[in-house]
Amino acid sequence: MAKAKKKTLIKIKWIRFPNDPSAKLNDALKKPLAFAVCGGTGSGKSSLVELLASHYAKVIDLFGSRDNEGLAWLRSGKVKKALLLKGSSVQVDCTCADVMDAGKFKISDAEPYDAVISASAFYSTLEEEWHCVSKIMQALWRRTHWRDPWALTIREASNLIYSRQNLGDNQALAKAYITYVVREMRHCGFAVCLDTIRWYGIDIDFRSVADYTFLKSQGIDGLPRDLRFLYKYFHPFGVMRCPVERFIIVSRKGPLGFGKSVMLPWHKQEHEDMLRLFDIKIKYSEIPFSGEKGLGKVGDYEHLRIIKARVETKHGMDKLAKEIGRSSRTIWLHINMHNNMVHAVGECDRCARANGQYAKTPVEII
Repeated sequence: MAKAKKKTLIKIKWIRFPNDPSAKLNDALKKPLAFAVCGGTGSGKSSLVELLASHYAKVIDLFGSRDNEGLAWLRSGKVKKALLLKGSSVQVDCTCADVMDAGKFKISDAEPYDAVISASAFYSTLEEEWHCVSKIMQALWRRTHWRDPWALTIREASNLIYSRQNLGDNQALAKAYITYVVREMRHCGFAVCLDTIRWYGIDIDFRSVADYTFLKSQGIDGLPRDLRFLYKYFHPFGVMRCPVERFIIVSRKGPLGFGKSVMLPWHKQEHEDMLRLFDIKIKYSEIPFSGEKGLGKVGDYEHLRIIKARVETKHGMDKLAKEIGRSSRTIWLHINMHNNMVHAVGECDRCARANGQYAKTPVEII
């Protein structure tokens, strides 16, 4: 009996430098490279990110949209065993996967699983999610040796940049952070697959290190200035109204082409409730206070950042004030507040709510 022909999930026609080694995407999908997908809402970005990530031995679905689309991995035939990461203020009860606090996650914890998923519903606030994503990233950087590359998916990459700003970084530092993630993750054996609505929503340094860029439907805005040379090869209306399964692909080494991809059958559909589908029950307990920068209110995560910076860097009040973007008096007040709580009840409640490692540690004041 003849063997059934395996279905090709991504088909590409290279029209410039087709014989260049980088024009062999199937070979690239065995390496820890960086893939960026850019297109408007509803253009099929997320589906293509999943398709790219599905070629790898394991996926870390780090950051996604508010509809918990990352949970769709649980019904893919690829994922037999999954780990869900959550905030410390949330209780998650389910039988479809194992669950642990994101703040306690170590790279060794990922070994038994086919997928590690961080979904927005598993956090009480945006700030808690952003703080935990930062913790997960720190754990992933500790993968110092590897044999098989894993996939790291980041949906809506510009929101990750925004999250860094809300954790205290300025815009330049936030953009530099995601560039550093992409550049360094390949050394940890991760293929980074991310999507973004706007080409300029991610920093030029990242755009320079992305090995392959997939351009989906661009809508009425059209191609950004840096990519308008592509109009020599593709009709403007075709770029504007590109069907969801179609894309333009540009390799960092020069080849460019166009192609067609298949939407995976388990991809989340628009009206699906993923929590109900997998019978995941969530209970939210006391949540960290979310401050408002510029209005004199310091949130728990910013308080935690002040304490952590003081303990680990031992910088003075003035230097900490410049790094964090608060007055030196605010820095002094929060260190005193922290110490008073530790001495009075044995633990700083603000650090504890934000799952801080120095919640029970008094801080030296100079």
